[in-house]
Amino acid sequence: MQNSNWGLNAVLKGTPEGVRRCSFMVVNASGRASGQKAHLYMPTLKENDTHCIDFLYSLSSRDGASPGTLNVNGGTQGNPVWNTSATVTEGWVKTELAISTFWPNSYQVIFEAVSVQGRPGFIAIDDIRVLAHPCRKAPHFLRLQNVEVNVGQNATFQCTAGGKWSQHDKLWLQQWNGRDTALMVTRVVNHRRFTATVSVGDTSQRSTSRYRCVIRSDGGSGVSNYAELIVK
Repeated sequence: MQNSNWGLNAVLKGTPEGVRRCSFMVVNASGRASGQKAHLYMPTLKENDTHCIDFLYSLSSRDGASPGTLNVNGGTQGNPVWNTSATVTEGWVKTELAISTFWPNSYQVIFEAVSVQGRPGFIAIDDIRVLAHPCRKAPHFLRLQNVEVNVGQNATFQCTAGGKWSQHDKLWLQQWNGRDTALMVTRVVNHRRFTATVSVGDTSQRSTSRYRCVIRSDGGSGVSNYAELIVK
């Protein structure tokens, strides 16, 4: 585990078979300029499977104001797949991240703490675990397939996920550069599976780009593999 830090502590622990545990990160946001960041890089996931990462997080301060933002990214500079910043927490809060990786893709989870000037306090993560089974609450995606079209044709991705769908869930398609596109149509297949489709707007030029599906639910977030859009 690697980190870039300002007031950050992190250690890696051994665990029982089937669980990899990385604990902990504590960031002191006191006396920092707005937008100053600390990053914690988890080992890259390469196995051909759906991984579940769960962790505890805490935002704390004496005056009750949030000390900053905690983001979870996946190797891109775009919008985070999960984040929190609104209020301080009452103790520790648990959340999940369901990550689908398929050869030859890999995935590296990056925790990012962002400070707010004049907001002293602590941003902390504890008991980060990589589990050898699907998440219990966060939906997990099946393999996202490549799409190939001719110039000017409509291009549509279909995101299929295992888990329960809620009208409160946020589901979107994210390009490799971090640009987000809202998914337009969601259909429940059964009580444990749902699909969503989205049309990609610009197919006016020959190109190859990469997209993935992302969902944010009450239980956490799910992220698919990257698939290619090939415009011939």
